[in-house]
This record gives sequence, structure tokens and C-alpha cells, in this order.
Amino acid sequence: MPLVTRLRLAVFVLVPLALASCGGGGGGGGFSFFPLPPGGNNPPPAADSKYTVGGSVSGLLGSGLVLQLAGSSDVAVAANGAFVFSEKLDKGASYAVSVKQQPSNPSQTCTVNNASGTIGDADVGNVAVVCATTSQKVSVAVTGLDAAGGLVLQNNAGDDLAVNADGAFSFTTPVAVGADYGVTVKTQPAALQVCIAKRAFGTVTTAPVAAVTIACTTPGADRFAFTADEGTSSVSMYTVGSDGSLSSVGRFPVGGTPQHVTTHPSKPYIYASNISGATRGVIQYTIDTTTVPTGTLTQQRAITAGVGTTPYFVGIAPNGQHAYVIGDGMLHRLDVDANTGDLTGGTAVAGGTSRKIGLDPQGRFAFVVVNSTSLATFRLDPATGEPISPPASVVLPSNSGLTDIAIEPTGRFAYANVGNNPGTLLAYSIDATTGALTQIGSVPAGDTPFGMAVDPSGRFLYAANRNSNNVSAYSIDPRTGALTPVPGQPFAAGSVPNSVTVDRTGRFAYTANQASNTITLFTIDRTTGSLGTGVSLPSTGGGPQFLALTK
Repeated sequence: MPLVTRLRLAVFVLVPLALASCGGGGGGGGFSFFPLPPGGNNPPPAADSKYTVGGSVSGLLGSGLVLQLAGSSDVAVAANGAFVFSEKLDKGASYAVSVKQQPSNPSQTCTVNNASGTIGDADVGNVAVVCATTSQKVSVAVTGLDAAGGLVLQNNAGDDLAVNADGAFSFTTPVAVGADYGVTVKTQPAALQVCIAKRAFGTVTTAPVAAVTIACTTPGADRFAFTADEGTSSVSMYTVGSDGSLSSVGRFPVGGTPQHVTTHPSKPYIYASNISGATRGVIQYTIDTTTVPTGTLTQQRAITAGVGTTPYFVGIAPNGQHAYVIGDGMLHRLDVDANTGDLTGGTAVAGGTSRKIGLDPQGRFAFVVVNSTSLATFRLDPATGEPISPPASVVLPSNSGLTDIAIEPTGRFAYANVGNNPGTLLAYSIDATTGALTQIGSVPAGDTPFGMAVDPSGRFLYAANRNSNNVSAYSIDPRTGALTPVPGQPFAAGSVPNSVTVDRTGRFAYTANQASNTITLFTIDRTTGSLGTGVSLPSTGGGPQFLALTK
């Protein structure tokens, strides 16, 4: 037997003995054996981290179609079927496909769908080029735009349309019949406005598209901020500067264990949930908006009836007419007095043990986490706000650790977090009729994601990771609802960030840091969703749980 063969046999005999003497698996000092790869001691080649971009062409009758990949070589397409650009792109790189030259003989219009995105862990193959001999214009109706203008819209991630006034406007490039259109806001107005595209996606038929609306509002800058401080049994009060900074105007004692604080959408009222003490329930305050120092609170009433035994969360309906409280396994509904802000009456249905309610912006549904393992959708009576039971539910594995759910402003998508290490964010589409949730994807987050927030434009999602002391940030695909990590994330926050709050203009984000007794202020890049370096602000109270803003 040759010497080399005898040596190889000896190695295979000795390896089990070595493993046994080291105790088998475990941590440091362990021993692992891997057979040599072909070619001896040379390591295997690294996996290819560059990927191609391609897709398919349909409806092509003419000749001369040329497609372009931004920053890359062109590709000429002569017939229906698959195409691929020759250049490969790095993982994380952005890509955008457009038509450089339309076909002729016969003359056609070709439209690119799924034209842009970010390279992941595989080749891109879903770019769809639809060609037709007829095409239609896509128009939008803009309302509420400030005179300063500055609004820029896009159709199918291109064909920029600058708008500086209310009215009807059409994109320059027509869309092939049979292709999809998708209108999005590329740049928000120069003024402190938020514009949202509605009825913005569909397929072009034989008539021009005229159903898309762009609704612009002027929410105004937030003037006051409040935190629920579990450690000092108080609600802290702040004024908000033009740069998002907070100035303390004192603390209001609660006498219990406050968990959450929320504001009324249009009146100077706030509501704090309290799970212990003589005032266990929901405490209603009026905000002083005129007397110096402004932002101080006057307690109006402690509501102990109709809110359950452990009211962890209180939310106010978008129309300001109803309140919802959860925490004891029931979803409690109360009426909000339009003149005083008092919470009166009340009914309850089974469900609602989480720390958060996701309320549909149109008042159709309430979404809650039940027992950390399922997401329940309650349809709401449009007149009374009454939850209709039993709800539709999505059940996850028993160890899922669900804690929060957030709804984007058009009410088409919902996001839930799984608070493990590493955590996970789950994306869902919302059925417009029933509110039923259908999972459309997931992305990794930090260690124990807890509170979440969607910015007012619906373009970005933020999650506070309690045990990794940072904030994960994602862009939201306006067509599909899919999440893509924002470059540079995660962003460092204070110790144990329990929640994240975005201001009504989409310029600032705040985390309430429970362990470090601080609030971290971030500026938001309204184009990319990236957060600037966090500024640590001292918290007046101890153990801040949530932060609420109002004007």
C-alpha cells in the first residue's frame, strides 16, 4: 500500500478519537474535521456576489426595441421571450430598467414593469416589458398642494412629473395597453406637507387612466411631546423646537404604572394608560396651548370603568370619535365626547392582549396581537366604531413573540414584529373588504424589535430593537408593500429603546429609551428614509415607555 494512502487511512481513524476526547460539540477548544476539497489545501472559491438583471418581453411585433439598464450596457430585443443584461451588479446595488428605443414597423409602445429595485441574493428575473400598438395617458388629480409647490411624481418608477399647483396633470410617456401603471410620490412638497397617492396602481385598458388622486395635507409641525414614564409613575411634558429638540415643562404624577400615552387627532387632549394604583385605568388630560409655559397638563378624569383591569394601550380612532383599550384579553371600545374629550359608555369583545393596536386610517379595521402568537382583524362598524366579533385571525407558531403591529397610511399593508434574537418583521397585505391579512414577506430586524412606526408618507418603516439598542429602518415598496433595508441601518439609539415615534411631517423620529432614561432624536432623510446620527435628550421621567406628539 502506498505511503500516502496509509497516511490518509490513519487520519480517518484518528479523527473520531480526537472528537471523543474533546467532548463532542460545544464551544471553544472543540475540534472539527472537514475532508480536503478537490485540489488539496486550496479553499473553495467564494460564492459569486454579483447578479444579473433580466426579465421577459411580451406583445412585441415591431423591430428595433432597445432596453437600457442604468449605468450598464444596452440590450437589443428582437422577439418576445427572455432577456438579460450582460453586466452583473453587486448585492445591495440599485437597478433601473428603461426603454431606450421603441420598436417600429409597426410602431409600438413598450412599458417596463417591475423596472427598479435593489439587488438581493439572486439574479433579478421579474422585469416585465409589455408592448402594444396602442397606449394611454396616465393622469392625476392633485388637491391641497401648497403654493410653494415642489411636488414630484413618478409613474412606474420613472417619467418624473413636477407639480406646483392643484389640478389635473398627465405623465409625458404613455403606457402600453395591457401594461401596469404605478404612480408614486418621488419628492414631497417644499412646504411642511405630506402628499399621498391613492388609487395609484392598476392595469391600462382601452381608456385613459384618470382615477389616480394625490391628496396633500398640511399637518403642521408638532408643538408638544409627552412620555409615559413607568419608572417615576408620571407623564413628562415637553415643548418641541423647530429642529425637533425637546424642552421639558415638568412632570405630571400618575400614581401608578403608566404604560402608554396617545393624543387626540384634532383636540388638545391626551390619554395615558395606567395598570396599577388607585387611578388604574385611562387618565385623560387637557393640554394648555396658550399659557406660558405651554404644553402643561390638567387632569380631567381618571376612567376606570369600561377599560379593563390592565389597560396597557389606549388608541384613538382617526376620526377622533372612539377610543380602544387593550391589555386584559378584551378589546374595549369607548366613545369620545367631542366637547370635553371624556371617554364614556363602552363595550368589549374578546381579543387584544398586546401592547399596541393598529388602526386602519379609514376607520374600517382594528388590528391587535393576541397572546403573542396571532394577529386578529376586527371589522369596525362605520357608525359606532363597534368591533365585530369574532375577528379574522392569522396564527403564527406558539413561540413567535409578536408584540406590535403598524399600518401604513393608505391602509393597504400591515407590519408585525417578532421579538426574538434576531428579530423579524412580517409584511402583510390587507383585504380592503374584510381586513384579512395575507403575508407577503419578511425581513430580519435587530435583537427584540418592540415598537414600530410608519412615516406619514407611507414610504418608510422603523422598528426599535430593545436589546440591541438601535433602530432598524426599511423602505416600503408602494406597489407590493415589500420591505427593503435602508442603507446605513441599523441606527444607534439609547439603552433599551421601547418605542419609536415619527412626527407628523416625517422629518423627525424619536425613541423612548427605558433603561437609559433618555429620548433619542433622529432627523429623517425624506428621500431615502435614512436616520441622522441620534441626539440623546434627557428624559424628565424615569423609564420612558412611549412618546406621543401633537400640535
